[in-house]
Amino acid sequence: MSFQKELGIIGLGKIGSTILRVLVNSKTIEPEKIIIHDIQKDILVDRFNEIKVDFADNNKSVAQKSKYIILAVLPQVIDDVLDEISPIISEDHVIISIAAGISIDHINKHFDRKVSIIRIMTNTPALVRAAASAMSTNEFIKQPELEYVKNLFSALGLVVELEEKHLDAVTGLSGSGPAYLFIIIESLADGGVKMGLPRDTAVKLAAQTVFGAAKLVLETGKHPGELKDMVATPGGTTITAIHEIESAKLRATLIRAVEAATLKSKSMNKNA
Repeated sequence: MSFQKELGIIGLGKIGSTILRVLVNSKTIEPEKIIIHDIQKDILVDRFNEIKVDFADNNKSVAQKSKYIILAVLPQVIDDVLDEISPIISEDHVIISIAAGISIDHINKHFDRKVSIIRIMTNTPALVRAAASAMSTNEFIKQPELEYVKNLFSALGLVVELEEKHLDAVTGLSGSGPAYLFIIIESLADGGVKMGLPRDTAVKLAAQTVFGAAKLVLETGKHPGELKDMVATPGGTTITAIHEIESAKLRATLIRAVEAATLKSKSMNKNA
């Protein structure tokens, strides 16, 4: 089956529009190889004016014209979208779902043929090409197709491959994780303000500190505990502050936060 386009994106909310912008701005894919659709016509016009990418009148047209189809829609409406495009989808297509809590099995039940399906959990730092994305596939995916999709999402940041059973935990950790860290950054900045720092300076220092610490973990490969010990000198300010953190059970609270978000994701999962 021949296609006019390489990539179709259905749904242009925050994450769909982010993926589109990053892929084009990073020159990962040329805009003329993409086609998009959203139920809100004004969004389509805005994206066309911004990026000069073709848009379709409906989801079926996206499916007819593009081999790779990103479903960037809310979980509540994905069944309607799948029902609409199902008659068009062939064994040559690749379905890429970023809808939280929607299993590969659930998507697969909309098709009566062998369709390649990839499920991806990404997060909001995709906006600055610093996403943490995890992907799982069904058994029909071909290696060149997998590499193509990995290349697309690598433009957004880190990509790891996992068995699908782990994606709820990914949702709880990195999917929801930026929100936890925004609270931590804000709290660190509040502490700086309490101690007399100007607000804007405190926020910059807090954010850069979190960024630098994360970069150390990723680039040195050292265990976070080892890096923590490098900062906490005997009788110093850091170990005194760590005592306060441990007394407040911040570590346990964050563990429970990841657990709670994971369980919520599992409760949303559609396997029927």
